[in-house]
Amino acid sequence: MTLNYSDEQLCKMAKNPKEKEWAFKMILKIYQERLYALIRRIVGKHEDTDDILQNTFLKVYKYIHTFENKSSLYTWIYKIALNETFRFLEQQKIQKRIHESAIRHASESSSYDIQSFEEEKIWIMLNEGIELLPTRQKLVFKLRYFEKMTYAEMAEILKVTEGSLKASFHHALGKLNEFIKKRAL
Repeated sequence: MTLNYSDEQLCKMAKNPKEKEWAFKMILKIYQERLYALIRRIVGKHEDTDDILQNTFLKVYKYIHTFENKSSLYTWIYKIALNETFRFLEQQKIQKRIHESAIRHASESSSYDIQSFEEEKIWIMLNEGIELLPTRQKLVFKLRYFEKMTYAEMAEILKVTEGSLKASFHHALGKLNEFIKKRAL
């Protein structure tokens, strides 16, 4: 079985109901190892990487019909993988904070620390707000805020200008501030 298909050919086949399964298997063969390595470098654990990779390819399978060939297929899948990875990491952070908070409060007196409660509430609101952002703003915000990437690094990865990334980050911050203000009322 040859793997010499262009992105355009694979996408065309994936949009055809008769060829979708086969095209998807080809996409898996072509991109699975590269994406596994990317995700593994970020999350560290094999089991977590497999879960994220599976979620990534489920989304690729579900949404391949929306791919418009404006970028390479790998770039599109890469963005999905990054979003899934960051979503996983956010969930892990939230679960860890809730777990640590529960342990801390269980060992303290029966009174609940209002400051910790407020911090958790803000953290949950922030994550809810992030999920409502448009895809590009969400990605830029996560890369900048959580991964501490520079605009230059992001521009190289995403193949866009630093100016557009700065604008996306600024808009994301504005929307998150508005979301938190509305939720806090």
